[in-house]
Amino acid sequence: MLTRIITGFFLFIAAGLWLFFPAAGTESHPFLALDVFKMISGLVIAIGGWEFAKLVFLKPEGSNGAAPASSGSPEDRNLLLKRFLYAAAVFLLALLSFNYVDHEVWTGSWARPAEVIRNLGMSPLLWILAFGAIWWLAASVMVFFYPRSGVLMRFWWQRALAGILTLIPFGASLLLLRYTGISHYDEDPYIGSRILLSVMMLVWSADTGAYFTGRFLGRHHMSSHVSPKKTWEGLAGGVILALLVYGILYYTGMYTVYYSGFAALTLAALLTVIFSVFGDLSESMYKRYAGIKDSGVIFPGHGGMLDRIDSLCAAIPVFLVSYALFSLLF
Repeated sequence: MLTRIITGFFLFIAAGLWLFFPAAGTESHPFLALDVFKMISGLVIAIGGWEFAKLVFLKPEGSNGAAPASSGSPEDRNLLLKRFLYAAAVFLLALLSFNYVDHEVWTGSWARPAEVIRNLGMSPLLWILAFGAIWWLAASVMVFFYPRSGVLMRFWWQRALAGILTLIPFGASLLLLRYTGISHYDEDPYIGSRILLSVMMLVWSADTGAYFTGRFLGRHHMSSHVSPKKTWEGLAGGVILALLVYGILYYTGMYTVYYSGFAALTLAALLTVIFSVFGDLSESMYKRYAGIKDSGVIFPGHGGMLDRIDSLCAAIPVFLVSYALFSLLF
């Protein structure tokens, strides 16, 4: 537990630097903070791609473990090569999506998240976000029907597609939200950082509320075959605490700089919290299918990168897309 707390503290510091890197740009390089954010985001997705590769290309049954053995056999080298190529492909796709984001932002068609659908038209970026939203609907259904939904994970290409749909829309949404308020960058370079932080706070509070409510009141499992500890009572407790945090953020002015439409924003926040739970469950489902406990070991006491960002992979794109859609209605 102590190791987990210490690692969590340093992760919190790292997240703060990622979101609020000092914006001390020069005349020739005025957007240094945005470039650092993009670079770290690319690194996060690259590591996530490598870890998801272990869920795509599995060790043969009976080999005990997801990581290649140290024997240096041709089979192990071939497995490593496949995983490396998949991680590289995810990273290149992430860079391509970042390029689409930059094009939309710097050509002047990007303003606020509420206008994402109207402004993007039929650009590739819109399709990336659309497929990401559809994926999380499908993944949520798969969680409920696991292990029967395992038929959709039998082939490596099915699992490879799941990883791409998990990580690429997440990366594109990260950048789009960070670029919020770019036209006011000289006055306030951290408008987008605050909205990202607010979404993260919704996810963290939902996770905290779900943990304690589920521990003391949990009786009815959401999907016992995927995660025996996740209960409907825990989900309800997580949603309640997250909405309380949302109310505090809203009434302290976190959103008022660039958001309008209380109903649209509230519904988007609610969906974000719910789907963050399914982001966690989805990764658990693929790990269970692969026979893996943690996606990695880079964070002592916390597992791997995917174990840290699984909820955010769903929450960030769901928030962006749902708010844009609800803003058309309200």
